[in-house]
Amino acid sequence: MRTSHSIETDALSRLDNLPWTRFHTLMLVALGVGWALDSFETNIIGSVFGVLKSQWHLSAAQGSLAISIWVFGMLVGAIAFGYLADRFGRKRLFLATLLWYALFSVATVFSWNYESFLFFRAMTALAVGGEYSAVTATMGEFIPKRHRGRTDSLILSGFPVGALLSAAISYLVLNHLPAEISWRVGFGFGTTMALIFFWIRRVIPESPRWLLQQGRVAEAEAIVEHIAASAAREYASAQDRALLQRRYTKTRFTYTVPAFWHNVRELFGTYRLRTALAGALNFSQAAVVYGVLSLMALVILPYMKVPSADMPLYYMYGNAAALAGGLTAAVLVEAWGRRASLFVSYTFTVTAIVFIYAMHTLPGMVMGYCLIQFGVTWAYISGYVVSSEILPTRIRATGLGVSVAVGRLGAVIAPLLLTSLYSAVGTPSAALIALLLLALPGPIAAGLWCLRGRETRNVSLEEGSADEYTPAPVEPNALTA
Repeated sequence: MRTSHSIETDALSRLDNLPWTRFHTLMLVALGVGWALDSFETNIIGSVFGVLKSQWHLSAAQGSLAISIWVFGMLVGAIAFGYLADRFGRKRLFLATLLWYALFSVATVFSWNYESFLFFRAMTALAVGGEYSAVTATMGEFIPKRHRGRTDSLILSGFPVGALLSAAISYLVLNHLPAEISWRVGFGFGTTMALIFFWIRRVIPESPRWLLQQGRVAEAEAIVEHIAASAAREYASAQDRALLQRRYTKTRFTYTVPAFWHNVRELFGTYRLRTALAGALNFSQAAVVYGVLSLMALVILPYMKVPSADMPLYYMYGNAAALAGGLTAAVLVEAWGRRASLFVSYTFTVTAIVFIYAMHTLPGMVMGYCLIQFGVTWAYISGYVVSSEILPTRIRATGLGVSVAVGRLGAVIAPLLLTSLYSAVGTPSAALIALLLLALPGPIAAGLWCLRGRETRNVSLEEGSADEYTPAPVEPNALTA
C-alpha cells in the first residue's frame, strides 16, 4: 500500500534560481555524450549495412529486421528502465545503462553470424532505451529554470553529434580497412567512448527532486548546498554572493513512494492527455527518423546507384543539418516558448517530406533529406523538452519511458512498411507518402497543445507539471538574507 507524506523545503527554489556553474556544464557534457553514444549505435547500422549485406548475403528485408529488432529492444528498455529510474534513482540507472551498453557493444564486435549480431544489438538496445528514460528525466531536474530549455536542447543535440561521428567513423573504416573487420572497428569505437564517459558520470549526484520524492530531505538539501557552495567559489562579486545567499520561502508538497501499476494508472488516468501528447510526438518523430534512415540506406541511395562505401558521406550531410536543427531548438524553445517551437518544428518536418517527394534527382533528394533531418531534430528536441516538463517528478521517467515505447512502435512500423512498399511499387514515391502519413500525429498533437496547452518556459518543474497550473511571477517569492 502506498503512503503519502508532506514535507517543507526551499531546496527546489534554490536549485531553480542558481546561477550557471561548472557543475551545470559538467551535467550538460556527461548527459549529452550519452545521447551521442545512443545516436552512434542507432545510426551506424545504416552506414555499415552495405558491408554486412555482402559479408552475410543479406536481403533488404533482413536489413529492416535489424532496425526493427533494435527499436523493439529500445521499447522494452525505455519502459523497464524508466520505471526503475523512478523507483531506484536517476544516478543508478544512468550509470547502469551505460555499463550495459558497453558490455553488449563489445559483444557486437565479436558477432560470428547475423543471428548473434541481432541478439547483441537487441541487448544493446535495452540500454539505449533506458538512457532515453533516465537521461531525459534527469536533465531538467538539476538545471536552473531560466536555462532549462536551452540546456535540455543542447543535451539532446548530442544525438546529431553522435550521428555525425558515426558517419565519419564509418566512412574512414570502410575506406581504409578490410571489409570483414571495418564494421567491427566502427562498433568498438562506441564502446571505448562509453567507458571513458562512465567515469565522468560518476561525479553527478543523485537528483534532489528524486530524493525529495523519497522523503530524503536532508540528502537533497545537502546536494543543493554543495552546488550552491561551488557556485559561490566561482562568483566573486558581492552582488553574485548576495544572490546565492538569498533565502527562499519553503514549499510544502506531498511525496509518495512509486509503485509501477500506480504510476501506470496515473499516466493513463489523471495525466492521460499529457501522456497522449508525449506519445503522439514521439511516434511521429521516431517514424520519421527511422523511416528516413531506412529509405536512405535501403531505397533512395541504392535506387540512385550510390556505392555502399560512399553512403556515409550522405549521412554526414543529413546529420550536419540535424545538428543545425538541434541548435535552432536550443534558441527557439526559449525565444519563442515551448508551444510555438513545438508546432512550427513538426509542421516544418511534414513540409520537408512533401519536398523530397517532389524531387527526382540525387541532389534534390539529398537536399530533402537534409531538410527532414533539420526539422525532425528541432521537433523531437522540442517534444522531449515539453514532455519532461509537464510530467510530475514521481512518474517522469516512467512517463517518458512510455512515450519512448509508443515512439518505438512508429520506428518498428516505418522501416518494414516503407521498404515493403518500395519492393511492391519499385519507386520511392509510395514509401514517401506512407512516411508523410506516419508523421501526421506529431503536427496535429503539437497544434492542439499550442492552442490549449500550458507554456512551461521559465517556471519550475513543479509548477509546469502541477494538476492546476498558475503562471509563476517573474521574480521568485524570496526573502533577503
